[in-house]
Amino acid sequence: MSRSRTGPSHFDRLPLRPAALALLALALTATACSGDGSGTSAGGAAGAPRDGGTLVVGAEADPACLDPQQTGQLAAVDITRSMVDTLTDQDPRTGRIVPWLAKSWKRSTDGRDFTFVLRDGATFSDGAPVDAKAVKLTFDNLIKQPANGAPAYLRGYQGTTVRDAHTFTVRFDAPNAQFLQATSGVGLGILSPATFEKSNAQRCRGQFHGSGPYVLDHYTANQEVVLKRRKDYAWPSSLDDNRGAGHLEEVKFTFVSEAGARTSALSSGQVQVAKSVQPTDQAQFQGNGFHLLSKPAPGLVPPLSLNHVGALADEKVRKALLVGIDREQLVDTVFNSSYKPATSVLASTTPYYTDDSDKLGYDPDGAARLLDEAGWKKGEGGIRARNGKRLTLTWLIPAPMPPVDEYVQQQLRKLGVEVRLKAVQPAAYVEQQQKGQFDITAVAVTRADPDVLRNIFYSKGSNLWHLPASRLDTYLEQQASATDDKARREAVTRATDWILDHADTVPLYEGSLVHGVSDQVHGLTLDASTRLNLHDAWLG
Repeated sequence: MSRSRTGPSHFDRLPLRPAALALLALALTATACSGDGSGTSAGGAAGAPRDGGTLVVGAEADPACLDPQQTGQLAAVDITRSMVDTLTDQDPRTGRIVPWLAKSWKRSTDGRDFTFVLRDGATFSDGAPVDAKAVKLTFDNLIKQPANGAPAYLRGYQGTTVRDAHTFTVRFDAPNAQFLQATSGVGLGILSPATFEKSNAQRCRGQFHGSGPYVLDHYTANQEVVLKRRKDYAWPSSLDDNRGAGHLEEVKFTFVSEAGARTSALSSGQVQVAKSVQPTDQAQFQGNGFHLLSKPAPGLVPPLSLNHVGALADEKVRKALLVGIDREQLVDTVFNSSYKPATSVLASTTPYYTDDSDKLGYDPDGAARLLDEAGWKKGEGGIRARNGKRLTLTWLIPAPMPPVDEYVQQQLRKLGVEVRLKAVQPAAYVEQQQKGQFDITAVAVTRADPDVLRNIFYSKGSNLWHLPASRLDTYLEQQASATDDKARREAVTRATDWILDHADTVPLYEGSLVHGVSDQVHGLTLDASTRLNLHDAWLG
């Protein structure tokens, strides 16, 4: 799972420390404008792959933490995906779970036990074998982290039983419908036993060992991360064309927070990949020696994430925001034709999605009526007030602030809602969000599984939005423990209906990740959860 900010801005994942949720917050560029939607680079191949060279990637932010057990920020997992292998992989075209470190698996009839058989010969970058004991230690340590992000995928974990060096069984206290898909995500990536001798802070700085095709050379804060090829690598995902070591000698992620500076760096040849290209800049990279790498983002769409305290504890106020946003106009004004208004809490590319457009229609008169009923009357400057207090909401934003935020602010002002945009540096953003010092944030989650709903809306989880306990918790538990497709679909539908009927969030739009890529780059792809896959990439 990956999180990010979305919009003509950036994909920003949440907490950059142990309590990290791999979340998306409103800011990264997301658009489905080129390519076939599979996450395959449109540049094509130029003969046989060549080994060597340095690929320079203009990244949108310093992730602050690289440990996949502590953060799911896309800025981090785009790097660590090449350092850490997983038990399985997910086919981005079909959604099918396929072998990687595990060559086979089976689930018990009650859905609680998962038995895996590991492939032979895989090793970590410190030379230790990838064996059943390493898997057990990885999972046993993961559940010690705060139960948001990847640790939430092990909710109900009762332990891993080592059968032999290559065989192990993971057991849960209830059926776990999402676990197999979760094993394809870097958050459940397998780490060397030596990793767990390091502190969380050390691991954030990259002091961990995975079994991936690249290893960390160095991490310079606010400047760059450099990965080096692991020459003995020979156990890739079954989806990869390259069956051996990575082709690139080196991959350098250089941090360039300003979107225009990233596109300028790509145009001038300073980087070969510019992440999160703005809609207004995309056309210049469709030809002329460049192409776009894009993939629709599954999971939770970019929303207004609402803190259920203060004015937003009132369902009528939340419902006013839900129907007071003109999503069509938002997309037409800020984005391009490749974006779509949200039609549900979930993106339409997510399994078990249902179209809830009827719940998201623009109704400014209805919004005004709801605010009137809640006691918020139009006052000075058109801003609503109650008992002498203005209806003012603080929107906490990780800097830099994307243009879409200002446009949403303008739409809400028409309703008489004053929104104060508070852009802060990522570290301050995480701290203030953890403390609940906001009315609104914008957090989405990219994952090709509807269990993203449980990560965000489960009151028994991290519950950053202070949701009250409700039947929603039951629906989220039911979808996670369903043992057949029909039951899971019904539970997911009940959950999304509840979320929208109670205006627990305000979905805004659907889009895709779009990266600008030089035609010198071949074989670069995005996986099922929009993470960069560098193993097949090469420079020509």
